[in-house]
Amino acid sequence: MPIAILPDIDEQRCIGCALCVEICTTLGPDVLRVKPVEGWKRGKAFVFYPERCISDGACIGVCPTKSIFWMRPMNYTAGQPVPLHKNGIFINGWAEDAAL
Repeated sequence: MPIAILPDIDEQRCIGCALCVEICTTLGPDVLRVKPVEGWKRGKAFVFYPERCISDGACIGVCPTKSIFWMRPMNYTAGQPVPLHKNGIFINGWAEDAAL
């Protein structure tokens, strides 16, 4: 299983504003997504495409709640999203095209 330096997102602090998704998509890597999670009123950001991350930390700088406060080495499987800390269950599944 490969290891990459990926954003470590705190599910408790994330407000689902998607600023991290916007900066990541604008700069090119397009790694992050926001999805609705069971038990939360707002969606949560998570690493959807770990194999694309270039570990630049741009997402850290734009997060208003500091829910992305560092990048750390993590195991990942290419083509599979990195689960949330609390193993949150996405309401409509992992698929990118699942309805928000």
